[in-house]
Amino acid sequence: MDTAELPIAALVHEHGDGADALMRAFVERQSHAGLDVRGLVTEPGAVGAPRSRRGLRDVRTGEIFHIFQDLGAGSQACCLDVFRLAAASAALRPAGDGRPDLVVVSRYGRQEAGGGGFAAEFLALMAEGVPVLTIVAGEFLEDWRRFTGGLGVELPVDADRLRAWGARVCRAGVIVGVAG
Repeated sequence: MDTAELPIAALVHEHGDGADALMRAFVERQSHAGLDVRGLVTEPGAVGAPRSRRGLRDVRTGEIFHIFQDLGAGSQACCLDVFRLAAASAALRPAGDGRPDLVVVSRYGRQEAGGGGFAAEFLALMAEGVPVLTIVAGEFLEDWRRFTGGLGVELPVDADRLRAWGARVCRAGVIVGVAG
């Protein structure tokens, strides 16, 4: 790994491009290959289900954190429930303990850009040099760059590029392919 870059990467996505599915597939393959993968991935919920049914799944325990609240069909307000997000962040805090091979954090977004959400957990993992993978929407890319000091890796939503990054920062020879 280049010493000038942190072992932290973001899949830079546009809505609907499959970033969450790619991250889940990558996590599943790496876990099955024997890597110690921890963290939170986005679970989409049932097809056609309201946004409030989506959640974050702890990849080690399987616990689901429903971080959105149902504000009704006509609502245009943000439906993120910051109290539920805080519970998910508490579950993420010990993810770096014992030096795992990889920690995944579902998103870096509006909350993190404002210093909340998973910002403290990201900083703790970065300080320990733990490999971290997240997803960043293009609208938060400049915030992400400032947050990482420009030392994070930006990846397109591409299985081959994700696998190549993983092979550089995780235990050599263990990273396996992931369907794209």
